[in-house]
Amino acid sequence: MIVHQRGAKRRVDTTNQYCPHEGLCEYYGWLGRGNITANGHPSGGPWRQMRCEVCGKYFQETTGTVFYGSPVEAKEIYRAIGSLCEGQGIRKVGRVFEVDKDEVLGWLMAASAHSEAVSRYMLHDLHLSRVQMDELYALLSAMKKAAEEEEENEGQGGKKRRRHCWLWSGIDAESKLMLGVAVGDRSLGMAQRLVHKIVAVLAPGVVPMFESDQLAAYEKALLGHFGEWVEPQETAEGKKQRKPRWMPKAELLYAQVVKRRVRRRIVEVTQRVVYGTWERVQEKLEQVGQKVNTAFIERVNRTWRAHVPGLGRREEGLAKTEEGLERRAVLVWGYYNFCLSHASLREELAQPIPTKGTGSPKKWTQRTPAMAAGLTDHRWTVRELLLFRVPPWRQEMAA
Repeated sequence: MIVHQRGAKRRVDTTNQYCPHEGLCEYYGWLGRGNITANGHPSGGPWRQMRCEVCGKYFQETTGTVFYGSPVEAKEIYRAIGSLCEGQGIRKVGRVFEVDKDEVLGWLMAASAHSEAVSRYMLHDLHLSRVQMDELYALLSAMKKAAEEEEENEGQGGKKRRRHCWLWSGIDAESKLMLGVAVGDRSLGMAQRLVHKIVAVLAPGVVPMFESDQLAAYEKALLGHFGEWVEPQETAEGKKQRKPRWMPKAELLYAQVVKRRVRRRIVEVTQRVVYGTWERVQEKLEQVGQKVNTAFIERVNRTWRAHVPGLGRREEGLAKTEEGLERRAVLVWGYYNFCLSHASLREELAQPIPTKGTGSPKKWTQRTPAMAAGLTDHRWTVRELLLFRVPPWRQEMAA
């Protein structure tokens, strides 16, 4: 008896899989070559077994991810990491999911490194018109303890010293895409580090307009990245300047929002153009009907406070070191761009979609910053983010 199968043969999407056998396969590390096929679920497990048709070797679907080799159920892992992305502390997550806090810390470190690799892989050759930058004060538990000790020393005649830690970030003002994250002191070196991260994701030759607060370090950092040597010109008297000068490029636009405070209250807000002219800045902003501002990056600061412990006011759960705070921030960086929908980016549907029951029809489709920037076509889940495999050659270039 001949049995005819109906419909097309079931296929599994393997475009995000590559052969991990370095030195044994000529297709090692390459995505989308059509050499990877799915081979079912061995022993009835949750993960598929993959096969490279070129070298004929097998490997697990989770190879190179946080799930590989873990005895904990995968659903528990990505739910725990999702809780970390939503601002829960390591000890709280360990108590909720009944695992040791050191196990959760291991997941955090692996997920943070993976989030950074995915972000660097996806964010490149961007054509941006406006970039906003800002720094956010953070309190570390080590700093809090040291501050309490210093207060005791001050009461005994000792000198009090202030310790600060800041979270630096920059976003695209149109798509709200987070371009870079850095943690450190409030110095010129950190401003240069942030600007370098932003420049790394821009397409060659693209120079967006930058906006920030009145921190002077941004001026020097932008001038260092978007400057050029200008040869001296003859004056009316026929004299020349002694040496060439490092000047900003003609296409660079940079404006600051200057806030005047009296007794810690903002009493006046003005705008100042540092590089470029008012006419060019206004021409750039007329296209979107706005003025010089830092409203979008300051709104992101609110998101940072909600999702990273230690950034909220009167926060109980604090990171111990700058490295720990940066790990949390880098994890939220990928979560914010690919998994977290942004209310201002939603799009109205051409035709409302009726919902079940007596609810009102769906009129809007939610979008993430990565969707608005054209990097993805749907909102990723935490599971998709953690299972995304970055090619090893791209990781080496990003490092």
